[in-house]
Amino acid sequence: MDKRKIDELHARREAIRTATPAAAIAKLREQGKLTARERIALLLDDGSFVEMGVHAHSAHPSLRERTPADGIVTGHGTIDGRTVYVAADDATVLGGTRGRVGEIKIARVREAALRHRKPFIALMEAGAARVQESFGATAANMGARFADHFRMSGQIPQLAAILGPAFGGPSFTAAQSDFTALARGTGVMGMSGPLVVKVGTGESVTSDAIGGAQVSETVTGQTDYVGDTEADTLRSLRTFLSFLPSHCGELPPVSEARPAAVDTEEGRDKLRALIPDVGRQAYDMKRVLSLIVDAGDLFHYRPRFGPNLITAFGRIDGQPVGFVASNPMARGGVMDEKTAQKARKFVDICDAFHVPLVFICDAPGFLVGPEIEKHRMVSLAARLLNTVCAASVPKVTFVARKAIGLAYLAMCGRAMRPDYLAAWPGAHFDVMGPEAGVELVYGREISAAQDPAARKAEIMARLDEQSSAYEAAAQGWIDDVIDPAETRDAIRRVLLATADARQPGFRHRIDP
Repeated sequence: MDKRKIDELHARREAIRTATPAAAIAKLREQGKLTARERIALLLDDGSFVEMGVHAHSAHPSLRERTPADGIVTGHGTIDGRTVYVAADDATVLGGTRGRVGEIKIARVREAALRHRKPFIALMEAGAARVQESFGATAANMGARFADHFRMSGQIPQLAAILGPAFGGPSFTAAQSDFTALARGTGVMGMSGPLVVKVGTGESVTSDAIGGAQVSETVTGQTDYVGDTEADTLRSLRTFLSFLPSHCGELPPVSEARPAAVDTEEGRDKLRALIPDVGRQAYDMKRVLSLIVDAGDLFHYRPRFGPNLITAFGRIDGQPVGFVASNPMARGGVMDEKTAQKARKFVDICDAFHVPLVFICDAPGFLVGPEIEKHRMVSLAARLLNTVCAASVPKVTFVARKAIGLAYLAMCGRAMRPDYLAAWPGAHFDVMGPEAGVELVYGREISAAQDPAARKAEIMARLDEQSSAYEAAAQGWIDDVIDPAETRDAIRRVLLATADARQPGFRHRIDP
């Protein structure tokens, strides 16, 4: 072939990949941002990226020369040696607006990811659809991405990073993903941006008020992780993916086993010392989990949304495990609308991708009252119960102290058919909190007693014994009462006992 043609090819590639003006790059740096290709390079293993569609540009005559790669960089590479497909918006090209050719490129990558059964990752900083290419009746053909994400759901892991404004369609990509990370200070998501809100409602708002880090991680829970920098945000994608298989037809990857703190006598003593005997006294469940898992390494999912419940990934002898644990340090560990939402999504993800579940229950119940009912608490709790009941992965439940009412069931109580259910020595089971139960059943008797306080104390002591872990074990409702320091060993035994029964395959879609 004529060398001039080969030289032209390489020149065209280089021109496209270096098309971002120096002034645009300088502006990104001022905002603490990277270019689209820099983001991909940081996300993937060194030198592994293979770009697809590099010669693309807008089909609109007036935009051809201004739209290198049509504003989106797509292709595949590896993370920890495993192939992934990735699409990264280039906000320096017409503000990151999406053109028709760009949409064709990203649709091609989604299709390849599903066909080849590899994870799909979207790095987003995108504006709305490009007006010059999408106005009028053209809109009748929009929306393929929503159906694509539905078809991928539960089949392959879908991850998203919001690294700049990503209103409208890109936010739906995030919502339909299994894991969404957002860069603090720059990432924003929502139905529409400030300008559209102003036109539609007359209200003047900021992007952060619509869907910045604080709103997304604590109020709406639409972000699963918030990174302080772009590097931290992208690193979270690699970490999350390390716990999941490349597709539902595989089991999760097993890492090299590392010792946990409770594998030593000193660690066992630390764990025992963390658990108070007094039921109302708080303790650090995150610290408890860190003593149980390999090398104390936990990856928290939505840590600031519904912090009264912990959802986190860890490993036991190298095997990925999903933890759902009450957090007495926040609101006493009570369950509410936020904990129900994040636990439901987390359990769904673990079940779809064959990650065993470990529940540690220390919950005084679900929050009650007229305010919580405005959040459809009954429906959200019912959805969580359905999800836990339907989960087909190995399920292990430990009751730390309180197992009260529906909260106990939502934390994989006996009716949810866990593979193993044990309690720590100070645990208690009941349909409601002891104070409320005594008042409801014995209120008149106590009021009529010569010494009401003494009578109430006598009843409370009797009920304390009747609701104990030992009584539950005596009636055959739980499998054992164990030393908290034996928790890791108990998980090990269940993972070993259920290993041959774990069969990969498609289970279900994962609801946003």
